[in-house]
Amino acid sequence: MTSTNLTFSLLFLSLSVATGATASGNSQVNQDGHRLLLSKARNDSTRHSIFERNRPKGNKEIPVPHFAIHTEDHKFALTIGGQINPIMGVDLGNDLYEQGAGINFATNSIPVPPVKGHKSDFYLNALNADIDFQVEGFGGSDDQITGYIKFGTNGNSTTLAMKDAFVSWRGFTAGMKTTIFKDELAASPPTIDPQGPPGEASATAYEICYVSPKYKGFKAAIGLATPTYYHSSGRYYGPDYQNWEYEGQMVCDPTYYTQNIPDFPIWVEWNASQYNRVRVSGIMRNFIYRDVISASRRHSFGWGLMVSGNYNPVTPLIFYFQAIYGQGIGNYIADLSGLPLSFTPSRKEVGHMRANPMMGINLGATYNFNSRWQVNAVASEARIWSVGPYAKENATEEGHLNDYKYGFYFAANVFYNVTSYLQVGAEYLFGRRGTWNVGSGNDNRIQTQFMLTF
Repeated sequence: MTSTNLTFSLLFLSLSVATGATASGNSQVNQDGHRLLLSKARNDSTRHSIFERNRPKGNKEIPVPHFAIHTEDHKFALTIGGQINPIMGVDLGNDLYEQGAGINFATNSIPVPPVKGHKSDFYLNALNADIDFQVEGFGGSDDQITGYIKFGTNGNSTTLAMKDAFVSWRGFTAGMKTTIFKDELAASPPTIDPQGPPGEASATAYEICYVSPKYKGFKAAIGLATPTYYHSSGRYYGPDYQNWEYEGQMVCDPTYYTQNIPDFPIWVEWNASQYNRVRVSGIMRNFIYRDVISASRRHSFGWGLMVSGNYNPVTPLIFYFQAIYGQGIGNYIADLSGLPLSFTPSRKEVGHMRANPMMGINLGATYNFNSRWQVNAVASEARIWSVGPYAKENATEEGHLNDYKYGFYFAANVFYNVTSYLQVGAEYLFGRRGTWNVGSGNDNRIQTQFMLTF
């Protein structure tokens, strides 16, 4: 069954349940003698807390939906949510939209140099939509169990893809999800741009993790993960390594062996409140490859450290900060995802590979004038070192896409909540991609959104 057919089947089943639940007013007696109720979820503190507990919490995630189907004792609850977000805009200085990135303002895709005759572009994109399903058992108790699944488009295609699918119970979560190495609350203020800042720690992974309860302001988490090579937007970027040749001869082959050791993300956090908090995160990677010259199995170690958090000095104002540095962690930094430069051949020992240094940094702020008006700004940079010759060798002719040195990003926007269902917004974006060999390229983007959330 295709993901499109599966999604429509789930929709039909869920709507059938909802129809049955409301056939006699707003309730129906099930086989256990408990009534199924159709009630508000987002504006009810009890039901909202049940659904919010294990739900993804990033600024780009679907919030708790307006309505839910549940039993009177909340031992069963179901909700369906979604967002439809047409985006209209214009690129100035470069044609990033048509040259591969679409509505994702990915600075790693800015053409360098700009393509002749393609230095501006108007676009209207209706391919930005998501739908999710969340089921809760034993809601509100220590044994609350959550099942969550999310489908959506990636902004470039009408094809639906699964973006999340996980189960949570007593602090454990297992499935396809945003890795715990990403600090969802500190990554960035809201943007219309689905991609987000280039220096953001962001990756979807097959992961099992445990998040501890809060104790005297402290929490911790640990996990085992393997990257899916999909960004949280649903776009596939591929692995951050490749086979390498030297003078026409294969010297390093990362595909010869299975990568059979998972990545290890971990974090410790202190928080006084939701937006007064600091987190220290780490990740370890073991990279296996074949040294073709000596016909040997070898390992290269990758690692990353990140400090992130928020500061809320007064109620309307929230600051966001995140700084990450490491080696061989390209698939965990947004702009470096898919660039085959995390592990490259050693210049000193032919046949050996090494993990390359890289970093990402984000600084942002949100100001809420009231419940309807909000403004945001964020600046970000991603950078990689020691890959000049390999970036040049692996660069494609059109746009030199893998010849990457750094990406800089700035976004400023304003949002207006017409109702709890409808939000409109306008945004300005600036991006620059620097290369090792052919200079740099810029793009400016002005865009608007008309987003329905249900």
